[in-house]
Order: sequence, then C-alpha cells, then structure tokens
Amino acid sequence: MRFRQSGKLPTMYREARGEKMGRRGFTLVELLVVLAVSSILLTIAIPGYAFLANTNRLAAVTNDLVSALQMARSEAIKRGMPVTVCKTGNATASAPTCDITASWQHGWLVFVDAGTKGVIDSGDILLWTRERVSNDVIITTSNFSRFVSYLPGGSSQGPNGLANGALHVCVAGNQRSIIINTIGRPRLSSSTC
Repeated sequence: MRFRQSGKLPTMYREARGEKMGRRGFTLVELLVVLAVSSILLTIAIPGYAFLANTNRLAAVTNDLVSALQMARSEAIKRGMPVTVCKTGNATASAPTCDITASWQHGWLVFVDAGTKGVIDSGDILLWTRERVSNDVIITTSNFSRFVSYLPGGSSQGPNGLANGALHVCVAGNQRSIIINTIGRPRLSSSTC
C-alpha cells in the first residue's frame, strides 16, 4: 500500500531547509573564520594594551611625585618654614615617619619640617601622605636618597646639603626623571631604564 503525499509535506521540507523562513545561525566554516580573525586581533591588541597600562602607571606615579614636590615648595614659601618630602614605609600608620631603609616606591610624606631636617618631630605638621605605588614601579635617586627639603625661599636641599638632584621613576623599561634644579623647580625628562 502506498501513501499518498499531501501538499503540505514539500512545504514543511522547504521550511526546515530555511527556504521560506530564511537562514538561521552560522555554519561551522563561518564560525571558525570569526574565531580566527578574533584571535588575530587579540594577539595584536594585548601587547598594545600592556604598553598603554605601563605608560599610564608611569605618568600617574610621576605626576603624584611632582605634585608632592610642588606642594612642598609652595608651602615652604607660603609658611616661611622648611617643608620636606621624605620616603616612608608606613604611610598608612596613625603616626607615619620618615624611613631611611624604605624605598621611594613604598610611599612618601610631605610635612612642615620645623625641627630636625628630614625627620618628623612632635611639632611638625603632616600635610600629605602617599601610600605604596605599584610593584612594577622602581624609583631611584641622585642626591635625594632620603628626602627633598624646601627652604623658605623655595630652593631645594637634599640630605647631603646639595640643592639639585633627580628622582628617576621606572616602569617596564621606560623612565621619567624628575630633575630638580638649584632653585627647587622640578622638570621632567624621558628616557629608558
């Protein structure tokens, strides 16, 4: 016995093939092409993003340090008293102190330095603290190994009495140097480290 085909069967067959409703979804080849193009674009973009992140980190730390130095200089002129920027390892403590064993990347303090130069005494006023910077950042110095002190006239002085020096901020092979001249003004210079 043979079944007779109704007119609906070819219509249902065409609908299942997508002729009436249009195609839906992707073929395996299309999906593989999209994945290949995406992986190529990610391979190109990720190193560029790392460079951008490192450049931004370098700029942020340098700007923070320059801001601290400019604040110290302006406060020294305004108050008519020495103001010091020193490195610290305990910026978040209730009574932070200057720490000669710390590195500049561990943090720094800005304070009115009425007593012993480079040391926070009982009468000194703490103006600003900066906590530890990213572990990728290395800060080295020339002349300002422990602190940068600004005198009431605005000139700078390091721990050895010299007025000029530099702080070098290094991130992933790129370096920005904060060069402080004899009258205490900082300027920036870029190079590699």
